[in-house]
Amino acid sequence: MGMLQNLLLLTILALPTGALICTTRWFDRDDPSGVGDFETVFDLRKEYPGEICLQPTGIEAQTLEGMPASSTGQIFHPFNPEEGFACVSKEQHDGFCWDYKVRFTCPLDFCSGCTTRWFDRDNPSGKGDYELLVDLRSKYPDQICKEPLSINVQTLDGIPAHQTGQKFSVYDSTRGFACVNAEQGPGQFCRDYVVRFTCPESFCSGCKTRWFDRDNPSGKGDYELLFNLRSEYPDKICSEPLAMNVQTVDGIPAQQIGQRFSVFDPLKGFACVNDEQEGASKYCRDYKVQFTCPKTFC
Repeated sequence: MGMLQNLLLLTILALPTGALICTTRWFDRDDPSGVGDFETVFDLRKEYPGEICLQPTGIEAQTLEGMPASSTGQIFHPFNPEEGFACVSKEQHDGFCWDYKVRFTCPLDFCSGCTTRWFDRDNPSGKGDYELLVDLRSKYPDQICKEPLSINVQTLDGIPAHQTGQKFSVYDSTRGFACVNAEQGPGQFCRDYVVRFTCPESFCSGCKTRWFDRDNPSGKGDYELLFNLRSEYPDKICSEPLAMNVQTVDGIPAQQIGQRFSVFDPLKGFACVNDEQEGASKYCRDYKVQFTCPKTFC
């Protein structure tokens, strides 16, 4: 199986005024069985790295059943986008907090940005695996935007970093990623990791290809692989694309669909396999892809 993408589950919502907002998925990292229910930004960033924007502009909290926190009559602090949410059991009238979930509002670019290729500049054979942004910029000039919106990290075989159980000394979009061997358990070493970044849409607006849709998901899935695209559309795609956009044919960004993708890399293209999907829909949507190329290509 190819590398599975740990996608951010994001949603672009339309307000009654017609304005658009970007919301994260719902997070529920804590249960109220102890001191209370703590869904703080600090803890959420540790457990779900890269899934919350650097500066959230809003926060919502609900019980697991969907009741707004403001309707429960309980006391919360903090309850703001900078710190997150906390309910302390001893501060409640009945001595117990409900079980809450939270989600954040982020800048629109955080939902609709473009994705870089996967980078793997280091191996963990020395002190650890260092995929720091300053080193990546040096090795891959002009391939990463000035201010990435988020970072994705996974092992070479496609396991999301936060599922490995390892400790990371650096894991954010402003510095990159670092895993130190000495910080792991006895006799353990860092896995070999790859990283990629989500960039503002403007990073992909310089030199774009057309949208390509060479396959339909009626067979094994939807395969928009770069090798096949080059064969079908010769000279229409640069030799080393900088980034890639993927949408459904009706214009919904792939990151919002919640499906699994076995290939999602500007240097390889895109593939969605029907057998790898879960939930109600067992079939891939029909996707189209677009590449960002160096300005010289245009």
